[in-house]
Amino acid sequence: MNKEKNGCVQTILQIRQLSRFLDKYSKYLNNNYNITLPQLLCLYEISDNEEMNLSQLTKGVNLNNSAVTGIIDRLESKGFVKRIKKGTDRRTIYLELTEAGQEYVLLLFKILESDCFFDNEKLNVEQIRDINIALDKIIKSFVPEVKEIELT
Repeated sequence: MNKEKNGCVQTILQIRQLSRFLDKYSKYLNNNYNITLPQLLCLYEISDNEEMNLSQLTKGVNLNNSAVTGIIDRLESKGFVKRIKKGTDRRTIYLELTEAGQEYVLLLFKILESDCFFDNEKLNVEQIRDINIALDKIIKSFVPEVKEIELT
């Protein structure tokens, strides 16, 4: 058998390794800052948008509806997020950060500047941008049938 790894397999293995690092980083965040990575991503998405409903958040963080609902329940119990009904359609729930949530987001992003899951001293801004471009290319290169699968 050829010792050189297939490009597709190598990419999958590296993405899998990244996934494991992110899982471990989420546990680290929870142990040190009482927040998981999915919770942090939800806070970021909500803070980055003026008005956001649960469906939009689900798409924004690439998690299924039930997972995001549970995350919002936990963030709401921590006092960081509130659910708001607006307009005539009472089924649509919008999400907003509370004042405590806004303060916590600012604190978290200051913390992440020095306590990111990768060593900021080993990667400069341009290298991080290049990584993001490469990841975007990988995501956009998926076979159309794969991209059309709903992950909810």
